[in-house]
Amino acid sequence: MSEGTERLSKDQLAKQIGERIKFFRSKLNISQAELARRINKDPQHIELIENGKVSPNVYTLYIVATGLDVPLAELMKV
Repeated sequence: MSEGTERLSKDQLAKQIGERIKFFRSKLNISQAELARRINKDPQHIELIENGKVSPNVYTLYIVATGLDVPLAELMKV
């Protein structure tokens, strides 16, 4: 780890990624239900991810990024 960088906890990382997903979803002006429909997931699962209650796996992040039409790296920026 380079000097000046802080290690995030799993909970902090999940919360920040959830906030990024919500940001990009809001930019598209779509609901959680619409994103869920686009990626064939349950809307409650999207809500849990956005609120940082669950930590999605890499594949889930990939399909969310695809549903939002953003590169996976954009969701991972923290």
